[in-house]
Amino acid sequence: MDFLFHLVTPFGLSMFITILLIPVWISVCRKWKLFDEPDKRKHHVNMTPSMGGIAIYAGLFISFLSFAEIADHEKIRFLFGATLILFFTGFFDDLMDVPPMKKMVFQAISTCVIYYGGFRILDLNGILWIHEIPVFLQLPLTLLLVVMFTNAFNFIDGVDGLAGSLGVVATSCMGALFFHYGKEDFAVLSFCITGALLGFLFYNFSPAKIFMGDTGSLVVGFLMAALSIELLNTGTANPDIAVNPSFIFAILFLPLFDITRVFIIRMLNGTSPFHADRNHLHHLILSFGFGHRSTSLMMAAFSLFIVLLQVLLDFISVNLFIAISIALGLAFMNNKVFRLLAVVHHRIFGNQKAKDVRIRAN
Repeated sequence: MDFLFHLVTPFGLSMFITILLIPVWISVCRKWKLFDEPDKRKHHVNMTPSMGGIAIYAGLFISFLSFAEIADHEKIRFLFGATLILFFTGFFDDLMDVPPMKKMVFQAISTCVIYYGGFRILDLNGILWIHEIPVFLQLPLTLLLVVMFTNAFNFIDGVDGLAGSLGVVATSCMGALFFHYGKEDFAVLSFCITGALLGFLFYNFSPAKIFMGDTGSLVVGFLMAALSIELLNTGTANPDIAVNPSFIFAILFLPLFDITRVFIIRMLNGTSPFHADRNHLHHLILSFGFGHRSTSLMMAAFSLFIVLLQVLLDFISVNLFIAISIALGLAFMNNKVFRLLAVVHHRIFGNQKAKDVRIRAN
């Protein structure tokens, strides 16, 4: 019970700090004109304050450093250093648009930092029938997967409340797993992220008063990737407490599904996988007249559904669960299903796309 209190307190403090800081930062943005300007790829029509990740970063790390009884100082030290690199990368990108390749270089540097600190993929525990990873492949595999997920989370931050909602689902599940397996410091960190994201969602849920920006999405996505590696390696020293890799896959599924789907579409269209377009899942859902709130709730609900499905199907192999998840993603996240859902949604709530057009016309 005492340990549970030590989880609830930093969670609450993280949320409280974020809630207090965001109005202050919004005032700063208005004074210095730090806005995310609308363009043809974006869905907002008003100048909106950005870089809400500053408040998220402050909330989660002040709370964590205040309350965590850090057992593994080395890992946490390297993790903090790496996130600082990405924090400033996102900050300057929000200010002046850092070229994508430069951002990836900084992501790779940050990944090398945590790799040196002990966050390295040692064993895939049967994912794609792969187990122990040879030493010479551990760094490239860690680089690939961390950079891929960091970008996947960054790319999915395109609708009010979406990245925050998916982050809350993922980090709360991670915190519960770390708590279950007795890793106190990582449980506290996970719940501090959850608290900061909930505080941010108070201002970011549609209609958004502030955006997360790369300042937040790069850091949160990177932390989620690093925490996933820590979960994956939980059973390396003691197989009796190994985390089911299906659960880790389920937690990260939707951003990975989205980025893989988009990359395939872009390559089939003969364009670069990194060329920005409007083929993400949230773009598809919005095109059927759903509003930002409905889109975020729909995708967060699907992410939670995949996690709960894994709990129900805990007895099946990880590769069978991956196949089932992908099949469900393809079955539910497509034009036909969204068209049917749109008919029901619009009869009850109206067509948000049509409402937006009328608002602009007026």
